[in-house]
Amino acid sequence: MQKNSPSMKTVRGIMMTVLIAIHCPMQSQLPRLILNEVYVDFAVGVDNPLIKTKFNVYDPVGPTMEQFDQNVRIMNELNIETYRIELGWGRRYSGFGLNTMITGTPDSLIYDFESLDHMVTELKKQNVLLHGAYCYCPFPLQDTVITKYRDSRTPNSIEKWKEIITTVAQHYVDMGITFGVDEVWNEADGLYVFYSGTEEEFQQVYTATVEAVLSVNPDAYIAGPASAPELVWHRSFPEFVAKNKLPMDAFTFHHYGSGELALHSIDKVVASLDRYPHFNTTAMIMDEWHSADLIEPWCRNDDVRSTYEGAAQILHDFNILLSRPELTSFSWAWYMDPSRARATCMGLITRDGHRKAVFNAWKIYGNMPVDRKKVKIIGPFEAMASADEHNIGVVIWNRDPYRRRIDVHLDNIPFNKGDVRVYRIDSLHASWGDGGEENLIPVETFENIDLTHWAWLDHIIPEFGTIYIEADDRSGLSELTNVHVADVIRVNHYYPQRGTSSWSDFDRKTWIARLGMGKETQADQEVGVLAGNLPDNLEVKVMVEGTLQKPDQNSLLGIRIDYETDGKYNKAVMFHCPYNGVDLYSKDRDAVYPWGTQRKAEEVFAVDDFGEFRLPLKESAPAGWKGKAHIGFIMQNAGPGTRAKIILR
Repeated sequence: MQKNSPSMKTVRGIMMTVLIAIHCPMQSQLPRLILNEVYVDFAVGVDNPLIKTKFNVYDPVGPTMEQFDQNVRIMNELNIETYRIELGWGRRYSGFGLNTMITGTPDSLIYDFESLDHMVTELKKQNVLLHGAYCYCPFPLQDTVITKYRDSRTPNSIEKWKEIITTVAQHYVDMGITFGVDEVWNEADGLYVFYSGTEEEFQQVYTATVEAVLSVNPDAYIAGPASAPELVWHRSFPEFVAKNKLPMDAFTFHHYGSGELALHSIDKVVASLDRYPHFNTTAMIMDEWHSADLIEPWCRNDDVRSTYEGAAQILHDFNILLSRPELTSFSWAWYMDPSRARATCMGLITRDGHRKAVFNAWKIYGNMPVDRKKVKIIGPFEAMASADEHNIGVVIWNRDPYRRRIDVHLDNIPFNKGDVRVYRIDSLHASWGDGGEENLIPVETFENIDLTHWAWLDHIIPEFGTIYIEADDRSGLSELTNVHVADVIRVNHYYPQRGTSSWSDFDRKTWIARLGMGKETQADQEVGVLAGNLPDNLEVKVMVEGTLQKPDQNSLLGIRIDYETDGKYNKAVMFHCPYNGVDLYSKDRDAVYPWGTQRKAEEVFAVDDFGEFRLPLKESAPAGWKGKAHIGFIMQNAGPGTRAKIILR
């Protein structure tokens, strides 16, 4: 025995003491093992908000109208803005039945609107807009001699094509349900797969389509060319549009691959559009996207896209794409698995109508409040958290192949008492086909509890699993509740400089505008809504986070109204005022305004308190005003880290 080593009697005594300490509840407990930790501070806002207008869905011609009818009723669970389809004229097949929408002869065209009327009507019930791509070549305009690629060839008469587009657009104006997005073709540069004409021929198609749509609906939202993932014409087509000063409200393009890989395509489109000031009001829409690189068109084999593992991946990619505010929207491909798929496939819903885990992950995102909050993570997880005055949510996902222990700490919840629900998506929960439930159901509930420094401790998050914790104050109130303030005709965006961390959004369903400077000292973030049937007055509530600063004469936090009468904008009024004693407006402001009159406002009003005030629309309007105006929300050079939420009622 070594010198100074304890005797066996002493060792036995130490061991007995340890055993007594372990088993005796009156003694101090040993420290538990350190776990992976997630800390959320709901008192601290961060960029970028979990906006709902950005994430949308797409279906090709594969699903049937019966599938559409079955699954449109649950579309609003995702809280999406648009549903994209290719109208698919003249195709050999079309699940929705739209391929035969236009028949007859060039001299005697026959229109069958029944199927598309049904779709736009059902979408309206879900408060979802149709993103409709005018394509392909209708049967009466197809080449009768050359049969190869007949349905994707340029129409043999541009004038007759223009007549068809005019008739279709006019039909939906008369019906009172215009498309949310009027898109010209699908993958026009798609290497003969979906368009087999020349670039010059497509330019004629684009010009004719734009002229036809705008002739019956001057406020239509024009998009194109739904560029293929190869981005063959992503530089030459904008050159043509800018040179001819043609409208293009959104440049649409496709990408199949991870969120990280999507950033490369986004950068290429940004570099192209930024060459021309003509595109300062042109949004970017990735209107076909799936996070898988390898796509089997009719899905011969099941893979993780249809299992719980896909839920963690889609949330990971959402988080990546939120960091690029110049990408206004993307459309997930697909909403539904096609009827002809041999296995579960790329859709959020199986061909026989079951919600997949990816659907439930999206539903979690759609249900979370918009305003993002600070998250600190110790461990290999990813997470997002958000809150409004009455609700909080935090979603955590584990893209690691190991099961992990987890503690979740929620601090500064904006209400002291409420109900808490915990949901899981993993191999046993909320994943159809994996032994779990199809619907998203809580696995734990805590009713009317004290939420001061609430924590959820000593739990497991399985490999590739997802956990969602939500709480509410039992009031039933939420900033996500749809409201009707006026008729939304279109939403406009402004991008004088893409690629900054600043951002803006207007949600037509909630009538809430959000703007943020991000990390920028100099940034011009503006978003606008063109609305009809506006009331005489609007009640405005503004909440600002961060410290407002005024580095120059164009600094501003304000609201601008451009009034339209007799089809023209003839008056603009600006409203500004102090917020917490700081008023950024300067009478020497000379910044460009991209909409309405595009002139300096004729009248400028300083209201008493920008935190809450009345917007006197009728009182400020010109003679003959009938309720149509463009409302612009402006945050320019307002100080790094500042964010504003503007609620109209």
